[in-house]
Amino acid sequence: MKTPNPLFNVVITGSIAEGGMKLLSKSCTVKYTKPYLQVSELAQRLRDEKADGLIVRTGKITEEVIRASPNLKVITKHGIGVDNIDVGAATELKIPVLNTPFANYESVAEHVLGLMLALAREIPRLDGRIRQGHWDKAHCRGVELYHKTLGLIGFGRIGRRVRELVAPLHMKVLVYDPFLEPNQIPPDVKRVEELEELLKSADIVSLHCPLTRETRHLIGRNELKMMKKTAWLINTARGEVAEEEALIDALKRGEVAGAGIDTFSKEPPKDINALYNAGKTVLSPHIAGSTEESFKRMGIESAKNILTILRGEKPDRECLVNPEVFED
Repeated sequence: MKTPNPLFNVVITGSIAEGGMKLLSKSCTVKYTKPYLQVSELAQRLRDEKADGLIVRTGKITEEVIRASPNLKVITKHGIGVDNIDVGAATELKIPVLNTPFANYESVAEHVLGLMLALAREIPRLDGRIRQGHWDKAHCRGVELYHKTLGLIGFGRIGRRVRELVAPLHMKVLVYDPFLEPNQIPPDVKRVEELEELLKSADIVSLHCPLTRETRHLIGRNELKMMKKTAWLINTARGEVAEEEALIDALKRGEVAGAGIDTFSKEPPKDINALYNAGKTVLSPHIAGSTEESFKRMGIESAKNILTILRGEKPDRECLVNPEVFED
């Protein structure tokens, strides 16, 4: 007996885990694109494939891309942040945009802790030095995270998990998040009403907010000057939440002591040397959420999101970025 033809066409800007592919293959034809295609190329691919669904790993999903296939019924982000998707255009066309909020928060939180430890003990620099034949034991001094003050800007799943991970270090945790209800703050965490209070008090400032109009360059020149000269900035959120040029200047001038950066204002960066050479930095290529475990979960969750909409079912509200598309 012949196998029935797949019902839907799905385009993925990159690749997803095998578990997600197995789910899609039962009722979809799946086509991959190269990462970071130009907008015009990606639009043409969606047009050529007559895409019903789009899974976004990389690239800009502009209105041109969204309108390219008249069949497009759903867009899902393989991850959390949707700042590279024109959600407004999708909403206007009544196309649901979904993400995978449960898939990678553990991985990101662990990466935050890793960046803090790498800065505290200068692990990347010392690794490079010892490989070059240097033995810096006599004069190298790291610092402890124990009893330091950690400032979390944003207290969603990732911020809450970071707070849990640092609990054994007895760090004092401050949180700035204007959208939190009072009952969402654990008793051992202090909520501050003003960002300035957190910046002036924290030894480590870690960003955990989405990129929006309000948060773009939330940490700029003035904010960096408010921080302790011994403080570090950790950014695993979005590059443009922190003003990159201002951070480079602040590191050069000694206004902040270090930075652990996983996300950048332009990805991939054209020239990373200015940031790399500005001062004490630990850099990674936007992989905080990428582990074997999270990659599997993101693949499965993004596939489920696509199939839910293509089958005419209502999605989980926590995965739905633009719930207004379902309002009458």
